[in-house]
Amino acid sequence: MIFYIWIIKLLSVFVRLSGLGGATSLPGLLIEKFFPQKIKKLSSSYKKIVLVTGTNGKTTTQRCLRHILEIKGKKVVSNKSGANLLRGIISTLIFDRNILGKAKSDICIFEVEEATMPFIVEYLDASYVLVTNLFRDQLDAYGEVSKVREYIVNAIKKSPKAKVYLNKDDSNVNSISTEIDNEVDYFNIRDKRKKAIFYERKLRRKHRRNVDIVYAGRIKIQEDLSTEFNIYLNGQIYRNVRFEPPGLQNVYNAVSSIAIASDMYKLSKSEVINAFSTFRVAFGRGESVKIGKKSIRLLLVKNPASLTANMNMLLCKRDLKLMIILNDNIADGTDISWIWDAELESMSKTNIASLTISGKRAYDLNVRFKYAEIKAMSKEVEPNISRALDLALSKLNEGETLFILPTYTGMLEVRKVIGSIVKLSKFWQ
Repeated sequence: MIFYIWIIKLLSVFVRLSGLGGATSLPGLLIEKFFPQKIKKLSSSYKKIVLVTGTNGKTTTQRCLRHILEIKGKKVVSNKSGANLLRGIISTLIFDRNILGKAKSDICIFEVEEATMPFIVEYLDASYVLVTNLFRDQLDAYGEVSKVREYIVNAIKKSPKAKVYLNKDDSNVNSISTEIDNEVDYFNIRDKRKKAIFYERKLRRKHRRNVDIVYAGRIKIQEDLSTEFNIYLNGQIYRNVRFEPPGLQNVYNAVSSIAIASDMYKLSKSEVINAFSTFRVAFGRGESVKIGKKSIRLLLVKNPASLTANMNMLLCKRDLKLMIILNDNIADGTDISWIWDAELESMSKTNIASLTISGKRAYDLNVRFKYAEIKAMSKEVEPNISRALDLALSKLNEGETLFILPTYTGMLEVRKVIGSIVKLSKFWQ
């Protein structure tokens, strides 16, 4: 097995050096195809395995949890590139092997694509399962929310020893507790503004009435869109915690991360404050880039919930400079009808100074904006992302920020264009 691991590692290094990609899935694809019986052996050497699933927030949550545990001094591996299918998770396990083929880490944290959950639990014995939320997402790939929920419930049933953490504010998530026998805890936020989050409110369900283990309150959104809030955890209060990822939606990722971390290990107040204050956003999830004296902020959107949340978050911005990229590649979801489910009408009275619409389906998005009655002092529709970025940046004055809301492949493409201008970290780093 060691011989095959090193052959695969060398192949992956070649792929990265050649500029063909990050090789975040190739090693796992080879193991999955030729040595599937070895997958369980790869995962069996870890003391704890955490699976993070749900529609939105997986990448930020797994990276935040990893950061907290590393502050605690633990050796952790995670699929921080966001490669969350079975092959990406296997690749992460392979890259965590040393020269003798032994694991370098003690703890695994994997974000798992929802439909992959029933398969991944066949190979990994989860210690914890965290469900962030369930929104309408890529109906062409997964179907309705009820189907996605079924995938997750079935996966948890195959992991009877796992402790489960559920978002109490999402009825489709908190009600999972009534269908499983696992130990369950909840996380949530206590803020009236959460009513604007795009939960499927029509599906009201019952849930176990456990006491919330952790929640956030007294939430303040800062000028740079970061947040400051109090964390209430097991009777303790951590006041004025700063968290860089933008918007109310990312507070959920913070509190769910600390819930699991505190269950694993006793955390001091200084460790909690230090972990959150030093955590930095994942690529494309609020990432900020400087180009000369101008700035770019990347805010990934991939479904009605994330588009609505990010647009609502930007309501407070005066003279907003905005670029939106809509692609319909496989990784984005080929059915773009979801743009009509997003609640964009609230932006109709926003003072948008410039709006640039790009991507393969730019003209479709332009029609959606027209029906939402969203107006801008200056508007451009340019499907070519590189040209569109040049147009959008030309509308900025020194010291201003361009907010870019791209779908997944649009985010990778625009990062590549930005990376040709200034140095960016690779998405798998």
